[in-house]
This record gives sequence, C-alpha cells and structure tokens, in this order.
Amino acid sequence: MNRRITTLLMAMMLLCCGWLTATNATEQPDIYSGYYSREGNDGIAAKVSGSSLYIKFYPDQWVVMLYVPYPYSLELKPDALKKVFASVERKSSAYIRNRFGVLKEEAIAHVERFGMTKENEARFECDGMAPCQVIFDGDTMDMVKAGIVSNHIIRFRRVK
Repeated sequence: MNRRITTLLMAMMLLCCGWLTATNATEQPDIYSGYYSREGNDGIAAKVSGSSLYIKFYPDQWVVMLYVPYPYSLELKPDALKKVFASVERKSSAYIRNRFGVLKEEAIAHVERFGMTKENEARFECDGMAPCQVIFDGDTMDMVKAGIVSNHIIRFRRVK
C-alpha cells in the first residue's frame, strides 16, 4: 500500500513539474518563414522615401532588405517577392541593384549579416548610422533605428 502511494505521489510530482516546465518555456519566434513588410508600405512612408521596404531573415544569419521603387511596388504580389528573396545572392555584405529575374523595375537588395542578441531580438547594420535592433513579437517586428533626439521605431508585419 505504501509503495502504491509513493508511486502515485511521484507520478503526480513528475506530471506537475512537466506541466510547469511546459507553461514556463518561452517559444522562440519563427523569423525565417515568409518575409516582413513595412507597415504603410504603400502609403506616406513609401511616397516620401520613393520605395517600399521588405525584409527577409535567413537561418544562415543573413538578412536582406529589399527596396522596391514606389509606385511600382503597388503591383507586386507576395509570390514575386518570395522569388526575389530566393534569388538574392548572400555571400557577403552588399548593395545589389537588379531585377532578380522577376521584377519589371530594378530594386535594391541590401545584404548583411545579423546576430540574435536575445530570443526575440536581433541586431544588424541597416543604414550606416548605427546598427538596427529588431524585436520580434509573433507576426510583427519592430525595427529600432537610432535617431538624433530619440529612436525611430518602424513596425513590420510578416507575410507568409
């Protein structure tokens, strides 16, 4: 009888510990499926800058920032952008101006290395002023760029 009670208590403790571990485990965000599109990509930001911005992260620690001319970006479909990201050569940091075998107009692909600084944060060179920090949260990503007075935060949404 004592043996059964001890076995039952041990089993309950193991189940309880397993449940606590599972509920406390933080899930690493999936940043590699799809790509990220700047919020308002076809709005005022694109009109002012002259391009729409899309970002793709790769498991081999490369990131590609793709600048597609506005208003041409309005007619692009997600499948076309996926083909562009698949064709960008990632051997060294570079700026590549090309149609990538898909686009009607030339776009600029900025290729850089990135590093994860925390489970949901990465850092990479994005504009030459200072490294950008990105914070992943589900299907959104906030890019934090250093500013003179305060940081600029740009929101991106994942396109799968």
